[in-house]
Amino acid sequence: MPSIKFDDSRIKDYPDKRLLDYTRAYFKTFTDPDPEAMRDFQTKDYTMTDIPLCIVNVDRDTWYQGNKAFVSMTAETQVVALSLAGSSAPGSFSIMENAISFRLTADPPPGPDKNLPPGAKAGDMVGMIMLSVLWWNNEGKVNRELEYGRLTWDTFDLSAWDRAKRRGVKGLYRL
Repeated sequence: MPSIKFDDSRIKDYPDKRLLDYTRAYFKTFTDPDPEAMRDFQTKDYTMTDIPLCIVNVDRDTWYQGNKAFVSMTAETQVVALSLAGSSAPGSFSIMENAISFRLTADPPPGPDKNLPPGAKAGDMVGMIMLSVLWWNNEGKVNRELEYGRLTWDTFDLSAWDRAKRRGVKGLYRL
């Protein structure tokens, strides 16, 4: 993963510059980490569905508490934006493929540990490949979010991802 917190180099030329600004600002609250600023970016009726965490349609306050707990046991959080699609128009949504990584600063408690690599402990780096879907209101706030992803695998390599993307679907499946 790169040394910058939010690497948008692969999406920086996306034509909807307002969507780029919204996306950068929102993900910066995750990588900083700043749960309060993230909460401020969400509407009062915000809901989160996070498939890897088995969370479905939790409200803003519940997500805020969970996010605060998560960031209290992580550091060096990074997000690499791989692709972006969608619109910043009110009522529209965006989809961003991304890879995240973070270092555990504490041993995970029972429960959350099931969403991490087996045996993960304080000091370990954890990576995930994600699909983030954000629904935007007319003020550039998120009113609904869906996260879908999985842990990265031993041979996961972003440069291989880029090469496969240039080759198309055939490159993804090593045909």
